Amino acid sequence: MTRREAQAVVESALAVISEVLCSGGSVYLRGFGCFEARSAGSRRARDPRGDGIIEIPPKVRPSFRPYDRLRESVSSALSRMTRVPFVYAGAPGASAVSVVGSFNGWDSSANPMQRLPDGSWVAEVPLPAGAIVSYRFWVDGALLCDPRTPSDGRGDSVRTV
Repeated sequence: MTRREAQAVVESALAVISEVLCSGGSVYLRGFGCFEARSAGSRRARDPRGDGIIEIPPKVRPSFRPYDRLRESVSSALSRMTRVPFVYAGAPGASAVSVVGSFNGWDSSANPMQRLPDGSWVAEVPLPAGAIVSYRFWVDGALLCDPRTPSDGRGDSVRTV
């Protein structure tokens, strides 16, 4: 698609969204968010030109409500990241260990750990500061809890970053 064609597509989509909002409807973009018209009631505010109070009439304004997937991806992309160390000491004879959890979609190949000379395994994983993550260790195809941290009731270990 050329740049001109892409611009025409985007302008057409925005025109349709505007038309639907002006008729009082909502536009839902699956996995992205919802455009809708919301009414704001009348309110009182301080008059910036003087010391009095003015009455602001009610308005209808367009608004956008992002869905969870968009909100989470923006938050993780723009939040301050910190490198969190994970250590697993219970598998000196294992051939492969990785840390899996809510932060990587439970993907066993996303965060492989390195074996240390003493037989323990270690990895540093960048995570958003202040996040609460559930995790387990993937040891030769088996999910195992971290014996050093509390469990959440489902068997997952929980850590606050």
